[in-house]
Amino acid sequence: MLERRMSFMSAVYNPESDTIAEIERLEIEARDLRRRLEHAPGAEDKRVLNRLMKETEQRIELLRQRLP
Repeated sequence: MLERRMSFMSAVYNPESDTIAEIERLEIEARDLRRRLEHAPGAEDKRVLNRLMKETEQRIELLRQRLP
């Protein structure tokens, strides 16, 4: 019984799939930021959105580097 639980747990937890899911979430966030940037009314809004975009892209790149 314990052996069956251990195999179930190892089948459920996969750090790579967590990383891939986080990358996908961040890519969706980046697309949303791009859309918001296109419609931003002022220079300050655009500056903030550009900074957020850059940070999001950097986080995506760091996560991609973790993958084998």
